[in-house]
Formats: sequence, C-alpha cells, structure tokens
Amino acid sequence: MHKHPVFLYFLILEIAANVNEQTAEIKERLATITEISDQRRETYRKCFSELGCISTDETWFHSRHRPINLKPLERRTIKTQFVLMRKNRTDKLKNEIFTQIVSSDRQSLDSAGFIPGIFLFLLIHDFTSNGYTGWIKHISQVLKTRTKKCNIISVDWHAGARPPYDQAIANARVVALEIVFMLKFLKEYHKLALDQVHIIGHGVGAHIAGYVGRLMELKKITGLDPSGPRFEGMPAHVRLHASHAKYVEVLHTDAMDDNHQGAMTLFGHADFFINNAEMQPGCPQNQAKYDLLSITRAMLKEGQIVQGCNHKRAFKYYIEALELEECTFLGIKCPNYADFREGKCTSCDKNCRTFGLVSYHEGYNSSYFLQTASKRPFCLFQYRVTVHINGPQSNYFGSFDFFLADKNHFMIKSATLQPREFKSGGDNSFVFYAETPDMSHIVHMKVGWKQKSNALCFIVNCRKSINVERLVMQNINNNAKSRQVTYLCPKQGLKEIRSGEYQDFGLCKTEN
Repeated sequence: MHKHPVFLYFLILEIAANVNEQTAEIKERLATITEISDQRRETYRKCFSELGCISTDETWFHSRHRPINLKPLERRTIKTQFVLMRKNRTDKLKNEIFTQIVSSDRQSLDSAGFIPGIFLFLLIHDFTSNGYTGWIKHISQVLKTRTKKCNIISVDWHAGARPPYDQAIANARVVALEIVFMLKFLKEYHKLALDQVHIIGHGVGAHIAGYVGRLMELKKITGLDPSGPRFEGMPAHVRLHASHAKYVEVLHTDAMDDNHQGAMTLFGHADFFINNAEMQPGCPQNQAKYDLLSITRAMLKEGQIVQGCNHKRAFKYYIEALELEECTFLGIKCPNYADFREGKCTSCDKNCRTFGLVSYHEGYNSSYFLQTASKRPFCLFQYRVTVHINGPQSNYFGSFDFFLADKNHFMIKSATLQPREFKSGGDNSFVFYAETPDMSHIVHMKVGWKQKSNALCFIVNCRKSINVERLVMQNINNNAKSRQVTYLCPKQGLKEIRSGEYQDFGLCKTEN
C-alpha cells in the first residue's frame, strides 16, 4: 500500500527533470533566435586588445546564404590554445604523440621542444570538435613519420566551437586572429618563415585557415571538406579562397543535398570532388544528414562531436594519402562530374593531380574527380580504357565491367561502372577503378556487357549484345613506371558480347 506514493513521487521527479531539460533547451533556442533577430543586419566593429579588430560590413550578409552574422564572444570565453604535437621522448612510447600547451612565450615554446627555423604544420578542428581529437593525433603521427623535421601545432578552440553554429563561425574569426598573433611571434623570435607554413583545417577550421591566409602570405592551405552553410555563395573574404595561400587544395566529401556539412563551391586552386562529394561508399545512410544550423548544446552530450560519416571521410582520405606510397588518390581534371562519368576527361597530361604533401604552381579554380573504395584502403588504382565498337547499331546504352589478370596471375575486378552511351564505329574512352594490386602488365581480360533495358524492346525485338573489336588499356596512376599501354583483342575472334555475359580478351598479336 505504501509503495504507490513513493513510486508516484519518483515519477513526478523524473517528469519534472525532463520538463526542466526541455525548458532549458527551449530557452536556449529562444535566446539564440532573439539574438539572431537583433543582429540580422547589424554591422559592427569589435576589437580584441593586441590581436586587432574584426569588422562586419554589408558584404558579410546575403539574404539567402548568410542572412545573419553574430558578434564573436570574448577571448576568455573562446579560450584558444596552441598544442604542440610531438613524438614521445621515451623509447617505450616513441610512436605515441605527446601534447603540450604552448603560448607566445619563448620559454614556453623552448621547454615544450619547439624547434626554431623548420617547417610548421598547423591543424585546425571543426565545429563541436577539439584540438585533441583522433584525426589530429593520427595525422600528427603520420606527418612526423613522413617528414624529417617539422613542428606540428594543433589549434584547440573547442570552447568557441560549441553550438549554435552561427555563434561558432563568428568565434572562428577571433581564432584566426589568435593564430596570426602566434605566427607573428614565431616569425620574430623563432625564425619561422611563412613560406614554411602549411595549415590543414577541417570544416569550419578550413575557413579559419583562409582568414589567416588573407592576413599572412602562407605556403599552403589544405581544406578538408570546408563547411558549406553560411560560406557557400559568399565573397572571398568571408570564406576559404585560392588567394589565401600560394597553393590551396580542397577535398569535398559531403555536399549531396540541403542537409550537408560540406560544399560544392570551388574554394581553392585544386578542388577534389571525391565520389562527387555525394554519399561516400561505406557510409551508413543514418549518418549522412545533419542540419548544422539547428543544433543546440542541449542536443549534444559533454564533449560530443557532431556525427557525419561523409564529412569525416575527408580527413580519413587525406591521412591515407600521406600513409600510402603504392597507391595515389589521383584526381582527373574535368568541368563537371557528368562529363567525367561520360568519359570526356581521361587524359592525365597535366590534367591530373593528387593531394597530400605535394604542391602545384599552376592552375586556378579547377575541379578534379576521383572515386574511392568503401573501406580502408580507400585508394583505388585508375585505368583508362578505350573500347573500339563495330556493330549493326549506331549506339548502345549500358555498362562494361572487367576482370583483369596480369603476368603474375593476379586478378582484380573493376568497380561498378555507371551506364552510358557507347557509339559504334568510334573510340569510346572512360576511366574505371579497381583495388590493389596495381595491374601494370595486363595479359588477359574478361569483358562483361550489361545492356540497359529499353521500353521499346518489349515491342520490338532488340539485339542485346555488343561487338567489341579491341580494347586499349592504360594505368593512369601517378607512378610513371605503371603507365604501360596494353592492346587486347577477342580470343578466337569472338567479338560479340551478349548482355549479362563475358568474353575473353588477350594480348593482340600486333600492338599499334
């Protein structure tokens, strides 16, 4: 009999707690909405002692892309910190990364092990993230392994990167001033040359890198899926831009629809649209869409980072590009993805680029396309194939797929190819991707054809086959020794490939 009042008492407490939590979230939303409403078209100038000032004029506003600009919080609230990343000095843990907070002070830098006069990598995290997150530690390990001598500093601004998003991107401008102040100190007192600075930023961190580059002439900026909301469609001084460093490379991985974290905008000298910046292979659908503008602090647990498999693939691809030597993430220059898919861009003569530690010194606002695997290793080898077709029809619509075998009896299968039109009597070129190993000496190929269904074929008896006279294969991976051209002809003269079937091709008797 006495259990019921106690049960009701705890039930009431639980309901009250839920109500309080919901009330707190509603209050936060209302406060944000009120502040946004008050500052919707407000221009301002705000100064931060020795860092300098931030001005927001009409050019920072756009009715659709950026209707609001909040004022940044104070420095003491944003709490920007610089974390020196280096390998642990003890033999037992020499491969682990040791971290130490440093400041614009000689003693602080010297005691932490900062080495004057050598190359500096600056790493900048994204919205809701922090300067100690997994990708930053991982890339620090790889950079320390790949480069003989370098300093690595992670910029931790997690207190300023908390929701709401509009407040975080306002705070990002103060973080940029903090970085500029530190770089000036390092230049004056620790022999740092700005031509020895490479900033790698993820999401909002990529735009922070751009703000820094606008104030200082940097060697290189790498933008890992730069944030799209509030930055796309805006002028160069509001976002990352090619003018912000001698070379700006950008990886796009998450720009498939309105609820994306990335962007389709060209931000750099070379913009790599990996899998067309759409759904990345291997990413679950339930981790694909996040509306950054609607996220509040109440939606995240303490220390929780906004999910987004597609968005995070940018730094995974980049780290793998630094790690791997046998495979290269090779982007092919093309005006758009449709042309790339149709095989209109297959040449690598000055039209291919990779990302990583390499820099290029020509080109501007160019799009490069490539595909990846669904899991590590993500890097795929690329092959240019030209199909010579001769048949009764003027054109065919469907897709090829291949099994390749080399002289060492290794065999690989091509990744899934998109259906397209193939013309009879002409050369049809396209690029296909395959996993390791690198097939540099192909001697045999099984060629499959799958004709796309046509509604007219239910009425008229369509011939569901294609006649292939010859295939010309070339590995276009960046490794020059692999660029061997191979000519393959139907074995026993069997040119016809029926839809859904395969035909054997071998080395042509005379290659020309």
